[in-house]
Amino acid sequence: MRPLPDTMPVRSLHALLEGLIDYAGLFPPARLPLDAALAHYARDRQGPDAWMLARFICPVGRLADLASRAVLFEQAPPFRFSMLGTGGADAPAFLAGLRADLNARHTFHRRHPGRVVVDLMEVRLPAALYGASPEALGTFFQAVHDLPGGDGSEPPRLFFEIPLDGALRRNAPAVVEALAAFQTAHPDAAFGLKMRCGGVEAAAFPPPDRLAYLIRACLDAGLRFKATAGLHHPLRHYNDGVGTRMHGFLNVFGGAVLAAAHNLDEATLCAVLEDEDPTHFLFTDDAFRWQDLATPLDAIRTVRARHALSFGSCSFDEPRDDLRALGLL
Repeated sequence: MRPLPDTMPVRSLHALLEGLIDYAGLFPPARLPLDAALAHYARDRQGPDAWMLARFICPVGRLADLASRAVLFEQAPPFRFSMLGTGGADAPAFLAGLRADLNARHTFHRRHPGRVVVDLMEVRLPAALYGASPEALGTFFQAVHDLPGGDGSEPPRLFFEIPLDGALRRNAPAVVEALAAFQTAHPDAAFGLKMRCGGVEAAAFPPPDRLAYLIRACLDAGLRFKATAGLHHPLRHYNDGVGTRMHGFLNVFGGAVLAAAHNLDEATLCAVLEDEDPTHFLFTDDAFRWQDLATPLDAIRTVRARHALSFGSCSFDEPRDDLRALGLL
């Protein structure tokens, strides 16, 4: 059981943000040492805002380094991890890397029985397959699904990152179609898409219309998505340090909720993603409202469960500090 906050936020905000943040303190711009990042996560998962916190993001190559920090794993509940996979430039290299990654996951679970769980895996789709036919992609997803999990535990949910570049609208439809068809044929599979929303340079931030396109595509196809990078703050804003506008997590995940509940087209969803006015985002105990569109609690929870999983952030403090500054926490 996660500790309850001293003061509960309004229910619609709680529904939107519960378990939304995967902690990525190892990665830039924070780039903390492993001990410091793990200590922050261990502290925050016991704190009053733990209801917003989900997993600790760790590269597969660092799992073995966690053995000497096992004393932290004595905390309950079990530590949850998202594992960044090895990947590969083409299907054979990817599958070889994934086989090794699943073995590393098995070793990690065996070394810390009942105290850790790697329930999510993030990895880039092989570059050679971006632009492939739905049939070729379907064969690839089948091969991924057929790999043995290794330890008898539930296989990790697997999220494939695809680039939000200028070729997105040309190449993504085949990926979305193949994933949707595969999920329909294999309800036990738990695959999804990962979108990178920023980085440490202005060029790493995709324009809002590309995010809107991929979110809408995931909703239409019944797919889950997660996000990463550049989402430290609730609302879209200009960042002097990076020299560009950064996306906001309320825009992205609130936009997904609104788009699903109201069947918003890309243009309207893009307007949500671009909105920098905090007065347009209203949370009550009954609904989340953006301008004149309201979404009730059940719809928020449904979209979070079926589509909008989480986002990785190298800071857990910045999202909370900004939410408090907006009067939301």
